[in-house]
Amino acid sequence: MVPGSPSGGIFLSYRREDAAPYARLLQFQLSERFPHARVFMDLDSIEPGLDFAEVIRDAVGSSAVLVALIGRQWATVADEEGRRRLDDPDDYVRFEVQTALERGVRVIPVLVDAARPLRQQQLPAELHKLARLNALELSYGRYQYDSDRLLDLIQRVLAAPGDLAEAARAPSRQPDSRPTQVPSGPHALAATLTHGSRWLTVHAVAFSPDGHLLASGLQDARTQLSDSVTGEQLRTLKPDATSGSEMTGPIHAVAFSPDGRLLASAGGDDAVRLWDPATGQHQSTLTGHAGPVNAVAFSPDGRLLASASDDKTVRLWDPATAQHGRTLMGPLMGHTGWVRSVAFRPDGRLLASGSEDETVRLWDPATGQHKTTLTGHAGPVRSVAFSPDGRLLASAGDDGTVRLWR
Repeated sequence: MVPGSPSGGIFLSYRREDAAPYARLLQFQLSERFPHARVFMDLDSIEPGLDFAEVIRDAVGSSAVLVALIGRQWATVADEEGRRRLDDPDDYVRFEVQTALERGVRVIPVLVDAARPLRQQQLPAELHKLARLNALELSYGRYQYDSDRLLDLIQRVLAAPGDLAEAARAPSRQPDSRPTQVPSGPHALAATLTHGSRWLTVHAVAFSPDGHLLASGLQDARTQLSDSVTGEQLRTLKPDATSGSEMTGPIHAVAFSPDGRLLASAGGDDAVRLWDPATGQHQSTLTGHAGPVNAVAFSPDGRLLASASDDKTVRLWDPATAQHGRTLMGPLMGHTGWVRSVAFRPDGRLLASGSEDETVRLWDPATGQHKTTLTGHAGPVRSVAFSPDGRLLASAGDDGTVRLWR
């Protein structure tokens, strides 16, 4: 039994055509982790002879959270007569989500197997809010990681108010958040740094060039700078309205410039921010992306900063002037899916980008010219990295493989 046993139910909403296996797996996991919560899933939860709509309305109303599993066919699947089901007010999936939104039940959209985020134009008016909700991902290639994130979020939603209040007070009980020390040894854990609540997700980390600082990108829009030796929290880069750096989304990526004088942070509000890590002062905000920014990387000489976004582009910036230089895209050579990662070759003459479109693309950062497209992954490419001598490029994907390219 988990701390703070939930009293509300969990409603799994899905289309059998594109997410049934994931729904079944989640049902087992949820029942095991939350033994005192009712997990509602239509296949098992509606008895013969009961009114489907009434049962769903009651079940949603008694739930604390509705998990909407959204596969690639979620918005387009049609009935026997060729009409889109989502346009039918009696479509059970539409009815489930609409009921939850109307009753103020927490709705968590979960994109299954690289399904695209929903747009309002795809949805009936009653579901427009669904397109504005931040979504999680659930993929075959990293199912355990993705499902753990989802279950942790559900636990937070279901937790008793007392538990959440205790978690919120946690930072005050941790003197300067020093790391937990463990016995030394080969490959042993050196320290554990905490950033407050146990529910707070840390999305990204980066060492300064001299190794003395560690930057952490947090879910609550903060970037934390810590002493990498002592674990002491030195300063918090917290965006605010007065500095012109206000941010409302999580920090997805952090990167130090080669000389250590700048720190770039980027995330869910489509912008990249530059900071002075020595003082914590906000330097500038780089805007122009039309979607969350997933990755940032400085060129080896520090004269360029690359950013990758859900808007399917890579942008190049001059960090000294905060000016936008080039946008790497195009009708033929650009990515056709979210761009998840970027990396400069050590000589700075090549830039690699990895995308949800299952490709790695190579660019000339000086001209913005597309050089080549590397294909072979059977799933989204999450990460790219060059070897120190620049002779190899590694790419990691949801297909469970790491590929090496010459």
